[in-house]
Formats: sequence, C-alpha cells, structure tokens
Amino acid sequence: MEPVIISLGGSIVSGEPLNIEFLRKFCSVLSGYEGKYRFGIVVGGGRLARQYISSLRKLKVNDHVLDEIGIHATRMNALALATFLPDVNHRIPTSINEAAELMSIYPYVVMGGTEPGHTTDTVAALLAERIGSRILINATSVDGVYTDDPKKDSSAKKIPSLSYDEAISISLKNSIGAGPNVFMDLTSLNIAKRSGIVIYVMDGTDVSEYGSIIDRRKTGGTLISALRESA
Repeated sequence: MEPVIISLGGSIVSGEPLNIEFLRKFCSVLSGYEGKYRFGIVVGGGRLARQYISSLRKLKVNDHVLDEIGIHATRMNALALATFLPDVNHRIPTSINEAAELMSIYPYVVMGGTEPGHTTDTVAALLAERIGSRILINATSVDGVYTDDPKKDSSAKKIPSLSYDEAISISLKNSIGAGPNVFMDLTSLNIAKRSGIVIYVMDGTDVSEYGSIIDRRKTGGTLISALRESA
C-alpha cells in the first residue's frame, strides 16, 4: 500500500471546543481508502497549545519547557483523532522510528510532536522521508500559499504551484517579518526538497480536497515540488 503523510493543523482539530464533526468527516474520507493506502497523520497542538504557551511565556518560562508543553498538546489531539479511526494505534509514538514501525502494522498511524525544536510539519516531513512517502499533505487553516497574508491583505493572490526553492524563499521572508505567517517552516521544506517529497498545501477543513489529492494528485491549494507546474 502506498504511504501518504498528512500534517494536520492543530487549529483544525481543536478550536473551541474539539471539532468533533470535522474529525468524523475526515476519518470517514480516509477510511474509504483502506487497503489502497496507509496513512501517517501528524497532528498539531492548536488552541490548546497556544493557550498554555501564551500564559506561561508571560511568566518567563523557558522555550524548551514551552516546546515540551506544546508537544503534549499535540499528542492529546492525536489521541483524540485516533478514536475516530478503525485499526489504528492507540499508543501515540514519541519518535519517527517508532511511528515508522507502527506503519508496518496499522493502516493508520496517528502521532503528534517528537522533540523540542521540531514543528509538527518537520515531524511529518521526517516521517515521509523515513518511510519513503512521496506525498505530504499539509492541511492548514488557509487554502494554499499566498503572495502575502490574505487575512491582512485583500489583494494577496494564491500561488498554484511553487518549486522547493521558491517555497523556501517565501517561508524565509515570512519568518523574519513582523507578525510572520509561515505556511511551513524552513526545516520541513528542506527535508522535502532533499528527498523529492511532493507537498500539497490545502485548506484542511475542506474534506473533499483530501480525496482530490489522493485520487488525482490535484489540489485547489498550492503544489510544492522540484519544478513549478505550468498554469
């Protein structure tokens, strides 16, 4: 079975409250591919992580501890998601190697973060690299990569496709600007580049989009690969 890795934004899973309806629909879509694909799903921390980190940062808690707290939030979200999938791990892996081993057993493996300093996008890219997946779906709260932050600039345009180097350039630019809006961190993009992992940045709340990517390798979001596709 071909492996597909999904980096699922925590804000999609855990808003206020836990997004039960989305979890049901998302897992129903993936269940339709059982026997054809195996899925590794890396879940972010979302609002749960942000609330704790924001409050503790004001008390000058160091970043390593804040990262650890964020990692625990991702694993809570991962365990919540796992309850909606059949034949899935219910012990959340804490390393890439552990997740890779579980993917040889289960058709669905759900995990969160692994260690301080690694975003869940980086974890997803590392997992894709480790198991040889050529597909990484980055399910975010926006529907692709834009020329600017679409929430702040109404003239911002969505970019249908990017080369790895173009994506890295945009991520770097946004990382150093005021109020960064980074669709993926530099580490995850560089991992994808070195291993030729094709990234689909899409609106994670649009459950039909997952099927479009898996079935037809098409997205209404942004495709990131070695070469920019012609329009």
